[in-house]
Amino acid sequence: MTGTDRLVLKDYPHHIMRKTRKGEPVFNNESDYRHCLNQIQILKKRYNVQLHAWALLPDRLHLVATASQHPDDLSTFMKAVSCRISLRRRSLYQQRSVWEARYRASPVEPGQWLLASMCYVERLPALEGLAASAYHYPHSSYRMRLGKHTPYWLDDADEYARLGDCVEERAAAFKTYMRDGLDENEMELIRTALFRNRLTGSHRFVEEVREKFNILVLNRGPGRPRKRRDGDKR
Repeated sequence: MTGTDRLVLKDYPHHIMRKTRKGEPVFNNESDYRHCLNQIQILKKRYNVQLHAWALLPDRLHLVATASQHPDDLSTFMKAVSCRISLRRRSLYQQRSVWEARYRASPVEPGQWLLASMCYVERLPALEGLAASAYHYPHSSYRMRLGKHTPYWLDDADEYARLGDCVEERAAAFKTYMRDGLDENEMELIRTALFRNRLTGSHRFVEEVREKFNILVLNRGPGRPRKRRDGDKR
């Protein structure tokens, strides 16, 4: 496959990004953010998409999601979300669509790499200087994860569910994971896999995809995210 081919795989989570041309803002105000989030919530149910993490940035959307029934449902879902945002811009502001022609997607290896991708998405606004911390950014799933926004409608993946026996325990464990952060090699692999439409994961994941789908996707980067221990530095 070429670097421009979008790879969507059955039964795997995906890190998805829809961005605008030349970094043009897609949201004009808080109402636009709320409208987008409401459409995501409605459409994920309609197209049987499980949403594990999300962040709305001024010029793009980042989601970590899994299609429950068919991988093409992810594409249909993303097209519907993008279309509704564009229709609102045209109706309220007489502004044209600013989206790039295609969204980007990276299948994510279940396990530590899924947790790493969720962490990457929810920390991204702070990393880009949009807030002092992930907690202080209002347009991501992190505050919902911590119980600050209700109702809770994230779809917890098995890896996240194993972090604790209840919502509060899982949130506390992920908060520690977020605080420790990812190292630069891990972040670079996640970024590169997304922009090149490759796999986010280990060399073992590359071989698993080759055997299961007869698709060879060559990745470069670390084998797996390091496990966090008390006292680890960022």
